[in-house]
Amino acid sequence: MAPSTLTSVPRVTPDALIRELRGKFDEFVDHRAANSSFTLSDILMSGFAMFSLKYASLLQFETQTDIERENLHQLYGIRKLCTDSQMRKVLDLVNPAPLGELLPYYFHRLQQLGVVSQYTSYGKHLVVAIDGVTHFESQKVHCPCCIDKANKDGTRSYSHSMLCAMLVKPGEKEVFALGTEPIVCQDGVDKNDCERAASKRLLDFLAVHYADQPLLITEDALYSTAPNISQILKNNWSYVLTIKPDGHKSLFDVFQSPAIAPRTGHYTYKKDSLQHTFHYVNNIPLNAKNPSVRVNVLHYEQQDKKGKVLRFSWVTNLELTAKNILAIMRIGRSRWKIENETFNTLKNQGYHFEHNYGHGHHHLSTVLAYLMLLAFEIDQLIQRCYKPFQQILKATRTKVKFWHTQQALFMVQAFGSFQQLYTHIAGLFKVQLE
Repeated sequence: MAPSTLTSVPRVTPDALIRELRGKFDEFVDHRAANSSFTLSDILMSGFAMFSLKYASLLQFETQTDIERENLHQLYGIRKLCTDSQMRKVLDLVNPAPLGELLPYYFHRLQQLGVVSQYTSYGKHLVVAIDGVTHFESQKVHCPCCIDKANKDGTRSYSHSMLCAMLVKPGEKEVFALGTEPIVCQDGVDKNDCERAASKRLLDFLAVHYADQPLLITEDALYSTAPNISQILKNNWSYVLTIKPDGHKSLFDVFQSPAIAPRTGHYTYKKDSLQHTFHYVNNIPLNAKNPSVRVNVLHYEQQDKKGKVLRFSWVTNLELTAKNILAIMRIGRSRWKIENETFNTLKNQGYHFEHNYGHGHHHLSTVLAYLMLLAFEIDQLIQRCYKPFQQILKATRTKVKFWHTQQALFMVQAFGSFQQLYTHIAGLFKVQLE
């Protein structure tokens, strides 16, 4: 699928973005001995390059031709390559936090490029979809950071997950990571970590790095709680959070009660063989335990010509009117973009998200997940802002085809820059680059 907007910004090129990232990695503190054979920045960039080039495994990445090694040096600035076992050993001891601190840098790049202003919704809000995804799970392999779960059949499972905050907009294809929080056992804490605890930390991270931004948080029903809503409002943000009848029974009881009926707004329209129905009410209590937390409730139904009905419900602090319920509904449904445009892309479009590149004994699984997310972030920037990529993508039709072509060329022909590589790919598909 072609990108949603064909805009070219001269300052954004794959070569410039890779140089910038390399410079950031050069600033990382290396706590190893000064005479280490491989620099930390080379090892970090090697891990990033593996995901950037869509290699299916660390072993495949390690098995390189002389031409591949030359391309890794010329295009990614990697001076000396280590083995896969050495990479795992070093990255396992890297503190993941500085990698997460790079994401706000790319947000500021998006601001400079004018992309952030293109992503405002419902006035000047920036919609941030938050959701979690598991990137490692096993019943045998585990480390002290793993979430340890007892299963009903008596077995135990171990996992690593991440909670991601993505900048999204209804109607826009690209999504951009603003922050992420690992869901792992925390130092000095005996009990397992969980999504809600990670959410508190992630919102704190967003508050530090995006304090001046008018964020609008959209999350699933797990987060439609008084503490989460209070934390969002404390930061002067807005929210559109999913609610479910089984998890928010008292709220639905009030929403559907005869006493509320006179205050409930209704709106129905038909378009493209679909009937859209809205019911909404403002200022009702979230639940009986937190009557002081007042929310506005929007219920939406979509019925097709065969009678199939989809139902969605949300709570928000935005006052609901007949004029804005369509926009609020679209914001609520845009939460799925974090699943469709982020997690599904990582799983199905060449990043091999569900492959276990390595677990380690400390931080390896989390560090590799961060490097994959950074590769995805830069890919999204290129897709949004680099016209040669947009033109070639039209010809290849899918990103998977583009990645396969790029990787094949990377193995057999030396290039001095990504610009040369893209020009060669364009020639293969008879694309005249502008």
